[in-house]
Amino acid sequence: MTTAMFPRSLVPVVLAAFAASAPADTVPLSDDELGAVAGKGVAILVHLELNAGLLTGQNIDSRVSAGFKVDDTTTYAIVQNFGGLLNLFAVTLDPSVNAAGLNYLSIGMPNYIAAKEFGMRAIAVQTDPTAPITSSLGSILLNGSANMTGQLNVWPK
Repeated sequence: MTTAMFPRSLVPVVLAAFAASAPADTVPLSDDELGAVAGKGVAILVHLELNAGLLTGQNIDSRVSAGFKVDDTTTYAIVQNFGGLLNLFAVTLDPSVNAAGLNYLSIGMPNYIAAKEFGMRAIAVQTDPTAPITSSLGSILLNGSANMTGQLNVWPK
């Protein structure tokens, strides 16, 4: 071990010792004090795989259905095999205060969205939710990528 490397290797140990010797107790904040806390908010990155076996050709029969009763007949709206791969980078949540002093939540749209076979393989309406779908209204599948900008601002009532 050289003498030049010895002090450099001790730096992380010394920093960790100082951090451990400075404990801080949690302190409750009033609404005004909490409102004065500033920061950049939170970024959420999503990698979602729903029924991922559909992408590899597995035989999956997953369904989401909602029943509607009219004149003693229940009809079901059915979405079959909802899934695929979806990436969202990054949805941001940023609590803010506008010029009038009102609090609001700024939700930033994802900068990048990528989808691979993401959607529903069949949409149907029938009286038996478990019967094979014989007459599909179609499917919705997303493939590709997109870039977005903008934000959605939400205020309390």
